[in-house]
Formats: sequence, C-alpha cells, structure tokens
Amino acid sequence: MLPAHTQHTFAFKHVQGKPLELDVFVPDPKPTTPRPLILYFHGGYIISGSRAAFRPWLFKATLRRQWTFVTADYRVLPESTGHDLLADLRSAYAWVATELNTHFPNLVDPNRLIVAGASGGGYCAVLGGAQFHNPVPKAVWALYPIVDPAAERWITPGIPLPDVKVEDAGPTLKEIEERRANGEVSFGEAFPKGHGMSTHKRYPYLRFTLQEGLFADYLTGVKGFGEKVKHEGRAKVVTEEMHELFPLDFGITGEYPPLVVVHGTKDRGVSVEESERLVERVKAVRGRVDYFPVDGRDHGFDFEVEDCEDGEGRDNGALALEASFKALDEIVGGSVEDV
Repeated sequence: MLPAHTQHTFAFKHVQGKPLELDVFVPDPKPTTPRPLILYFHGGYIISGSRAAFRPWLFKATLRRQWTFVTADYRVLPESTGHDLLADLRSAYAWVATELNTHFPNLVDPNRLIVAGASGGGYCAVLGGAQFHNPVPKAVWALYPIVDPAAERWITPGIPLPDVKVEDAGPTLKEIEERRANGEVSFGEAFPKGHGMSTHKRYPYLRFTLQEGLFADYLTGVKGFGEKVKHEGRAKVVTEEMHELFPLDFGITGEYPPLVVVHGTKDRGVSVEESERLVERVKAVRGRVDYFPVDGRDHGFDFEVEDCEDGEGRDNGALALEASFKALDEIVGGSVEDV
C-alpha cells in the first residue's frame, strides 16, 4: 500500500505551445513544517520514458519521510538536443524552488532539495548538481546514471541494447531525420505495462540511436560528433558551449552537492565504470560521497523491488537502495524517525 498522499499537476513551462508538466505528490496529512523534496527525472536513455515512470519503492521511501515527491517532463532526444534538455531541467528546478510553496505554503524547505534520477534521468540529476543554483541542491541521488556521453558505449556503432538489435535501421533513420528537420519535439512516451515493447512507438528510436552510436551526436546536435571524438579526442572536439553537457569533464567542482550513487556491477545498459569515475571525481573535490555498488546486478534491478525498507528476504539491491536513503537522511535531515 502506498503512503497517503494527494497528487497535483502543474505546467512549469511551454514549448511550441505544449505544456511541460510536473506531478507533485504531497504527503497527507501535509507536514506542519517545511520538509525536504525529491525532484525526480525519469529514465529511458533521455530518448523515451515519461514522468509517470517511477518505482513504488522510491515513492514509498520518499513519502514515508513526509518528503514531497515531484517528477517532471523534459524534452528528449533525438528531436531535441542536450541543451534543450538542460533548459527544461533548469526550468523545472526553478519552479520547484520558487513556485511550489506559493501553492502549498511552507511545504518544502528550498535549502533541502534533492535532485534524483535513474539511467538517463540519472544523467539529468548529475547535470543538475553542476548546473542548478540559487539554491544549490542539497544532494544528488543517481541510480545507474549515464555520466559520460562521450564514453565508448555511446559513440561506437554496433553496441545495441542488451538482447536487442535493429536489423533494418534505414526506415528509423529516415523517420528521425524527418522529425528533426520539421522541428518536432517530444516529451517522451510511457513504457507499456509488462515487458512487451512492440507497441512502444519510441522504442525504435532508442534502439537505433544506441546501436548506431549516435547518442552523443543527438545530445550535442553535431553530426559526426562521436566519430570526431574517436579520432581527435574529446579535448579537441568538445567546445566551450558543450561543456555544460559533459559534467564528468567540466561540471565537478568543490561546490558540487553531496552525491549518492547506486549501480549494479553487471549493468549491461550503462557501465558501472561511469559511476565509478563520477564517484572518484567528486571525491577528489569534496568530502561527502556515498557509493553503493550492487554486486552482480544488471540495469533496472530495482524493478523487482516493491519496498526497499520493509519486509524480510530483501535482496542486495533493496538493501543498497535502503542504505542510499539512509545516506540522504544524514545529508538533508528528516528521516523516518523524525516523522
């Protein structure tokens, strides 16, 4: 059973006349004093997915603490670029920091905002740690995040999603290029219930982009970017304008917020090495980093978890998720025991 709550939807900006929205889940009864908030960005390799895509364990752990849970839309690849994405992330964060308390007075402590995400949403959270200001997030929580868009996995053709391959890429490429040329935008698409993806319209875009090694091309908006990185090196190819999209290289400073990372050691979707590099980079410039590698687990291991803090027989994935929230308790204050 989910903790008691009320749900509210707000538009935080418009793009081409279409509202970008966020869902706000407020504990019921409403807290009597300002509490922390989690702003969550959904997964889907920043190509698909939707703001409704979050797991029950995450929702339960958040609301159980009487923290507010917010999940937001953003523009996705390949129709939009990483710069468009980042603009939306900034807008969502600014709305939460400045507008939410006008709708729910004293609900949230703006100095205790946590930016969070999984997979592609983890990339969004890591970006937020580097790019969000006034106020700076209190913490960044990332679950198997994409960290380095210039890594070999993202710029090398022939590396499909695990167990999935696009046999005929031509029609998908044509469709993508037509959408880009027409200036179309997408805010993602909800993944179908269960495991069948045959009805998911954006799934071919996701498979094609990764298999053809075009992720970084679409992220930067520069055709041939990945090939240039392979032959010339990122130092020559990543321009100053692109720095904001490469947090591992250019976004980690002494002002980076405390970082909490959870990642399976056998992740075939996003290499655990990306999280390891992020952890070492942040450790080198600031004190608080909590890293929870989950031995033997693959991408999406948390899909099997209903509640990471309750129940006997919880596996190593659930225990790592529980430990990550205990780390957040220490960083932001406001644990379950305080409720």
